[in-house]
Amino acid sequence: MGPFRVGFFYGVFAALIAVFANFYFLILDPVETRDWILAAATDFIPLAALAMYIFLGVAAAFRTNPTRIDPDASYRSQVMRDAALAAAIVAVMVGSVNLVSTAIQATILSENIRNFASEAAPRVAGYVEEVGEDLSDPPPVPSAGQVERGLQPPTLRSLGSSLGNTALGTMALGTLGGVIGALRGRSNPDPPEEKPDEE
Repeated sequence: MGPFRVGFFYGVFAALIAVFANFYFLILDPVETRDWILAAATDFIPLAALAMYIFLGVAAAFRTNPTRIDPDASYRSQVMRDAALAAAIVAVMVGSVNLVSTAIQATILSENIRNFASEAAPRVAGYVEEVGEDLSDPPPVPSAGQVERGLQPPTLRSLGSSLGNTALGTMALGTLGGVIGALRGRSNPDPPEEKPDEE
């Protein structure tokens, strides 16, 4: 498949992950959910989501193949171009979701986020402190106030940084896709031969 179809296919999965990562507080009840799940959600969901974005971008770069062969360009350069494009499309779709999510969180759902933060912060801080007691050299334990401040909703000014992160993410993932495409083209410098039609 070509880079647009492959990029869109994997981008849909990445976009769904981004939706969950941005709106998990609508799913988790800060009172009924277990402490360790709240702690994992607030600390590790962003990191896990980032890892999945990179994985899906890499998968798109591996899966795409040039659908239109340009006789004036080497096959390796065409694979590199299409792999970079497919990975960049994944990043653009994730960035678009994050941009819209930031706007929604800063306006419509800001009060929901504040309520979640005020109820979840003491439980998260208590769980981290409890885990730290079992360690011989525990790291500094954040207070409930620090956790709550970290869970506060973004502001409309955050849209600028979100847009910048989208641009940087697109360039980074596109570059990674291009490197993968160059390696693929190096191992297979010639386009695949078309099989003759069977009568």
